[in-house]
Amino acid sequence: MSVSALAFHGIYPMLYAFWTADGLLDRAAMLRQIDYCVENGAHGIAILGLVTETHKLSTAERQALVELVAELLAGRLPYAVTICESAEGDQIAFAQMAQRAGADWVILQPPSGPRVEEPALAAFFGRIADAIELPVAIQNNPVNLVSSLSPASLVTLHRTHPNISLLKGEGFSVDIAEVIDGTGGAMRVFGGHGGIELPALLRSGGAGLIPAPDFLRPQIEIYRLWQLGTPDALARLEAIHRAILPAIVFMSRSIPGMLCYGKRLFASQIGLPEPLDRSPALQPTAFGLAETARLAAEIAASV
Repeated sequence: MSVSALAFHGIYPMLYAFWTADGLLDRAAMLRQIDYCVENGAHGIAILGLVTETHKLSTAERQALVELVAELLAGRLPYAVTICESAEGDQIAFAQMAQRAGADWVILQPPSGPRVEEPALAAFFGRIADAIELPVAIQNNPVNLVSSLSPASLVTLHRTHPNISLLKGEGFSVDIAEVIDGTGGAMRVFGGHGGIELPALLRSGGAGLIPAPDFLRPQIEIYRLWQLGTPDALARLEAIHRAILPAIVFMSRSIPGMLCYGKRLFASQIGLPEPLDRSPALQPTAFGLAETARLAAEIAASV
């Protein structure tokens, strides 16, 4: 594993994309989001995951967002960029652009479209990683993405391409533990899915979490308590996780639901007005907003 990859750990919130009324990226809202994450103890920043609405962005918009976030972050925290281009050459070019903009590591997403079988997908990732100078992570999400890799394939991929030194593992914690064990801990594994299995991930040897920022403060505290490691700290960790788990489950039911209610939940936490949606988008209901408000109160009381 590269020395630089060893430094990557903790909670890396995956930023939301905020829009102005004319459909452009809202610079002021993005800065407020970044400042909130920095001020509340995030260990890094990530962008262009599913909650950044990459499926609604053109390549030019994704590039502009990478550059904007790098400018606003100004080197205050490590910076991870997800790459979701479908073609091999396009992923390489985007990764090189992200490096020039200031990214510290990149996360390769499987190509969209029909399912890619494991041998072909592993070869796809390997060729891209060989052309990239930065530490490389694989996004492995068998729940929300069409194509994914088994723990055995991920272990082999790391062994044959050592700069694939990180994993955004969004599957079952048992599978993630297999990857960690199979690489002797050499692969730095970050969980996802909102942190629904965060304590199990940490117990398995995981390095951290890449969630939406909705639960940033309690999840930062969970990670701090894990590092502390005393019996009292671990008991408090479990209590905080149990307190926020209903909200995590509510927000994790679907990507459209997370973008609808999770972004509104987060905007209310950082003092932004109700966010504008980019179509196609799920429209909130009175019940959904009431549940979101109730869950917000529970999150606030958890830490």
